[in-house]
Amino acid sequence: MRIFILLFLFSLLLQAGEYDLVKLTDITPGDLKILDRMGVVINEVGDGHLIAEVPKSLLPGLRESGYQLEIIHSDIDDFYRDNYERKGPYSVYLSYTQYRDSMIKMAQTYPHICRLETLGYSHQNRLLLAMKISDNPQVDEVEPALHLEGNIHGNEKITWGVNFLLVGYLLKNYATNPQIKDLIDNREIWIAPMVNPDGYNSSSRYNARWVDLNRNWGWMWGNEYACGSDFFSENESWKFMEHFWRHPFVIYASYHAGTIYISEPWSYSRYLQPPEQNLIRHLSQGYSRYTGYPYGQGSVGMYPINGCTKDYDYGCGGEIGWSIEVCRYKTPPAESIDAIFYGREKDAMLYLIRKAGQGIHGTITDSVTGKPLRALIYVDNKWQSYSCPTNGDFHRFYLPGTYTVTVLAPGYDTKVIPDVTVPSTGDSSVTITVKLVPNPTRPIFATRLIGTKYVTASSNRTYPTKALGPHDNDAYRLDSGKWIVLAFDWPIRNSPGNDFTVYRSQGTGSATVKVSNNWRGPWTTIGTANSGQTQFDLASVGLDSVRYLRLEASSQFYLDAIEGVQVPTVTDNKAKTITGRFSIRPTIVRSSGRFEVIRSIPDQTSLEFYNSLGQKVRVIPIEGRNVKIRADRLTAGVYFVRIPESAHPIRLIVLR
Repeated sequence: MRIFILLFLFSLLLQAGEYDLVKLTDITPGDLKILDRMGVVINEVGDGHLIAEVPKSLLPGLRESGYQLEIIHSDIDDFYRDNYERKGPYSVYLSYTQYRDSMIKMAQTYPHICRLETLGYSHQNRLLLAMKISDNPQVDEVEPALHLEGNIHGNEKITWGVNFLLVGYLLKNYATNPQIKDLIDNREIWIAPMVNPDGYNSSSRYNARWVDLNRNWGWMWGNEYACGSDFFSENESWKFMEHFWRHPFVIYASYHAGTIYISEPWSYSRYLQPPEQNLIRHLSQGYSRYTGYPYGQGSVGMYPINGCTKDYDYGCGGEIGWSIEVCRYKTPPAESIDAIFYGREKDAMLYLIRKAGQGIHGTITDSVTGKPLRALIYVDNKWQSYSCPTNGDFHRFYLPGTYTVTVLAPGYDTKVIPDVTVPSTGDSSVTITVKLVPNPTRPIFATRLIGTKYVTASSNRTYPTKALGPHDNDAYRLDSGKWIVLAFDWPIRNSPGNDFTVYRSQGTGSATVKVSNNWRGPWTTIGTANSGQTQFDLASVGLDSVRYLRLEASSQFYLDAIEGVQVPTVTDNKAKTITGRFSIRPTIVRSSGRFEVIRSIPDQTSLEFYNSLGQKVRVIPIEGRNVKIRADRLTAGVYFVRIPESAHPIRLIVLR
């Protein structure tokens, strides 16, 4: 009977208004998912009970369903709004505008150790800001990087507070605190205090389009309340995801509130543990020593969810990460910001920054040209991580011990390095140099998972990342009605004959194959994979090259790999003298101001301005090492600026 009443209550959701903080008892594990999908915001799960924020209109029906309800705090959302508006004796919740201006001011005050980057705009045109803190902030150095963020749920304002205070603490103490100076000099620290500025501004869990951003990511996306119309449908999600592509991080932490817990991957499945759980657990225990927080796998210690950030960042990028819950109240009184940051989080956050430097480091280059390479790195064949395409460097947290490192890149011979030993002294590390040999007989293959639809975790215990790399008979089970999107660092090019092959490791299943040069589409259907090896010709759909493939299974399909038959050759990568290094200061400028282009070579060239769709919208000729340009030559917006001699664009924000 309870299930029918719960389904009826779901139909009332559109009428739901204000929330009460409630303790529900007589809860079974099966109730959690149903309640979550109804829009009940689950904060904490205990033995037979949970603490949740429940829309008032659902309370009578829940009582009729047989739940025992205890109102802990009536009108909890009004309580949070009052706390947001009330100043504490030392701390205050800033408005979005005050936060934005404060971040800009800190970047202007400490330009030698920080750079403020705008990743894009929210749906209501608020800036998505991330502060890079390092001793050479304008340069991508060969240093381990980590990313900390807060406020992915807009009403969890305390998480904005602890991340914002960390930015200020690091910058203000660099000159006087040797420990902080050492961390900043030897790390690339990225902090994004406000991932969801629209939700922050409206004191809502959701963004401006009523999407839960922590259900919108591409690892097992879907089958969740407010998860969006598609994976990465929201600006706030895909802008941060692309930020992670550009900067392979060692460690990632997203801060939350509503309970006290260090939530580890996986959250999508109770039936699998991450292959490197010992590493994740070691860091969880270290964080807990400073905070006293309990820790464990998110799907077990809390409840299962699909499409969350920590699953994506570890699953797709190999970045060890967590959702860290820091307070039972999401927006406690303002004086709690200082108390929680200085009393618990500061030292724990510094611990994560320090531990990002422990383990295995290295650089990966082309043995002929010396060019840095993006490659997949496996330690003891457990899970993939990536090298940075700018410098070819990689950094992987690992505990003391001896390991085998495997490195592979499309068009190159795979390199296996045995007996890589991480010393047992302190937070030490080992550094290796890897030179990959180009081999024209080696295929190109999928190098990155962009996203995949959710699975029935109890029955499908295969990983979508098994589709990466060359075929090896180790497959991902793509169930009927499910899809997967894969990326290729080297494009598959049209050439005489067939251009790529889809490998099925077993079974008789089939899948529709679609191709594109944008992971968001539009997609062109090229055919159906329905055999052990199905070949496709790009000429059949009139395309010269593609970088992304999407497979949609019509029946259970064991996807082993996708290989391109045309490979990059040494002539594709012949050595070039890099003369195009340049920088822009400031990278956020009002249309009434100017920005300066700083170059190492004074010869004549041109600035090319691209919009967020990759379209060239403006070209400005320049000459000299230091050139000042009036910002009113551009309309307000986000631009990616490059010069023909440089492969890496710089993001420029022009404000009205």
